Amino acid sequence: MKLTHIDAERRYNELREQAIRFAQSDLDKRNIHNLKLTTVTSAALQETKKWFSSSTRKVNWDWIREYGYFKFSYPKRFEIALWQNCDLISISLGRPTYNGCNLRLDVIEARPKDLGDGPSVFDEILLAYGVYARMIGATGIRIMNPINNKVKAYYESYGYKYIPKGDYLYREVI
Repeated sequence: MKLTHIDAERRYNELREQAIRFAQSDLDKRNIHNLKLTTVTSAALQETKKWFSSSTRKVNWDWIREYGYFKFSYPKRFEIALWQNCDLISISLGRPTYNGCNLRLDVIEARPKDLGDGPSVFDEILLAYGVYARMIGATGIRIMNPINNKVKAYYESYGYKYIPKGDYLYREVI
């Protein structure tokens, strides 16, 4: 691995952690103390193995296999895991667009419903993405490739606009 890649990984890891700390402090201010935000850790990846047996899982994304590739390929990536007590309830990966103007949310998954109910966590994920986007100078967030119309409508309820040509939803960072 080149020194420039190692340096980029270190620098952007600091920014990821700052964004997550900011979002965590927002959770704590709202007295939501049983939720904890982290980067994607080996513990988080291991927890996703429990999701493989779910009959309600929409996409069988292999977090353990895919994360290593994503991490190596995109040192400027944003990653976040959301825990409730000791249970992983959501995990997400994204990266800046090639021109750096936007931050992509490439993959997000919540714990499948048949493995336990959890709170709606999209607000917390979006907050952290927004903070990171501002830190890297991005002016918008793109949610890439919504899996169906129900999911697309859910994101639209957060003020995102669907862009059919690129198959993503977009909103300026607020």
